[in-house]
Amino acid sequence: MRIAMVHWAFVPVVGGVESHLATLGNELARTGLRVSLLTGSVANETHERSYGMDVERSPHLDLHRLRAHSDARADDVVRLAIGRFLDRQRPDVVHAHNMHYFSTTHLDALDAWCRLAAVPLVLTAHNIWADALARALSLRSPAFARVIAVSNYVARELDLSGYDKETIDVVHHGIDTARFARQPHRREVVYARYPEMRGRPIVFHPARSSVTKGSLVAIEALDRVRRRHPDVLLVCAGTGQIVDWDNVQGSELAAIRDSVMQLGLASNVLLRPFSWEEMADLYQVADVTVYPSINEEPFGIAVIEAMASGSPVIVTASGGMPEFVEDGVTGFVVPRHDAGALAHRIEEILDDPIQADAMALRARQAVVARHSVAEMARRTVMSYQRALASPRFQRPWPSPAGHTADGLRTRAAPTPF
Repeated sequence: MRIAMVHWAFVPVVGGVESHLATLGNELARTGLRVSLLTGSVANETHERSYGMDVERSPHLDLHRLRAHSDARADDVVRLAIGRFLDRQRPDVVHAHNMHYFSTTHLDALDAWCRLAAVPLVLTAHNIWADALARALSLRSPAFARVIAVSNYVARELDLSGYDKETIDVVHHGIDTARFARQPHRREVVYARYPEMRGRPIVFHPARSSVTKGSLVAIEALDRVRRRHPDVLLVCAGTGQIVDWDNVQGSELAAIRDSVMQLGLASNVLLRPFSWEEMADLYQVADVTVYPSINEEPFGIAVIEAMASGSPVIVTASGGMPEFVEDGVTGFVVPRHDAGALAHRIEEILDDPIQADAMALRARQAVVARHSVAEMARRTVMSYQRALASPRFQRPWPSPAGHTADGLRTRAAPTPF
């Protein structure tokens, strides 16, 4: 089976969707599927082999370019770029990620190609939005043969937004539980690279550094924690390449740094970019991992990475996170915006390492049982199969290469532009 994925960004851009694509694409390829990805670039088109996928990078998928060049001519170029990619890949299924937002042009281009080729279009909704653009795009939801929601929370929100709930499949994120596991020997790698972490209690905030991800709440909580733990260090990731649709990263990072300086926390906060490859090692030195989102969090993939790695977690009662963090059992759940509650739970973990280890062990067991990459891939393929089983795709056309993919025949289609 040939799967063509489409998303705005990919590793080395740091983010939950980007790490999900790397993990899912690699696992689908490992099981024998042929996977390709069209994603954004900031310069010219490039082609590479990455995480088991044929990756094509086009500036016409870059969000910043999209916003800067929103005119009819740019729309034509976008449609042509998408059509040519799909013509080359000749997929059995097109799998779009977060194409229910940002751009009607991209979604319309995917829909037009898929209709002409009689190929199902599958969406994974990693996020939910409630503005005018999101409402406009929800009217195009019949374009999707199946919709994968990353949590029950997202599934409910899609249903309320007008998506056909009969087409929605909930597939929680999965991770490589071998890569994210307790590996104490990796700590020395981190300490050698970042000697300021050695011998200090480490609070790790793995989400992108932003207001909505709770960075300011984490800093306020740290100010309270350092009164009892003066050597505590808050390590904040996500300051490098991220998807920054609203161009707010610069101003938000400035606000975060200002808060650190005003509270006199310069020696207690490490705010810097980390690569996706480094993240697994950072969980090894984290005495506690916090994810204090102040908005509804669709899932929070970094949380299950931390849980699998043996780092106790604290999250907010936000969106899909309480679906997999059981308060007091596999982690702690605190109210949003509540720096005092967050500080209290951080101190509880730092003060009682025996309880923290027991909680971390239960968390690891829960992730292995429910959030393996193999299970995520299996459930994703089930969504593909449901899409392909729809009567509108049951036509005996020959495939572009003259053979069948998993017994399902598809036809080639010229670019409809």
